[in-house]
Amino acid sequence: MKSRAVTGIEPTMELTQAARRIVAARVAELYACAPAALDGADTIALHDMRIAAKRLRYVLELVGFCLGDRADEALSAARALQTLTGDVHDCDVVLARIAAMPSPRGKGMRPLATRFADRRSELFAQFTTLWQRIERSDLRASLDARTPSSPSGASAGS
Repeated sequence: MKSRAVTGIEPTMELTQAARRIVAARVAELYACAPAALDGADTIALHDMRIAAKRLRYVLELVGFCLGDRADEALSAARALQTLTGDVHDCDVVLARIAAMPSPRGKGMRPLATRFADRRSELFAQFTTLWQRIERSDLRASLDARTPSSPSGASAGS
């Protein structure tokens, strides 16, 4: 997944304004992945969502301090999304490798495949629950580039 270019960033703009634009672009990427990722069968979309969550996480780690209190909540959500989608992806990789084995797979592979399929289902359910919580919290709106900031303590213009 290639990241979207962030437009409108100028060297003379305040950090808070630039950070809001970058974060809004990364949040948009994350949300763009959601419909296909929530389908459950689209392993590529779910992996793309992990990458989008990682990019959002990293930018929030760098500039979240100037975006207000909700940035900490968004950082935590991005970290959790990255972890859960990564764990689901690990199961997908193992299941694909087992499926690609020449037949017959042997008696040992069926229980292993079942174990990873069950684990994937469990993790995917956790992912959908987390995503529902994120949508209910309206983090997207609070991190939007047009939303006025309320930085907590730090000097945002430097």
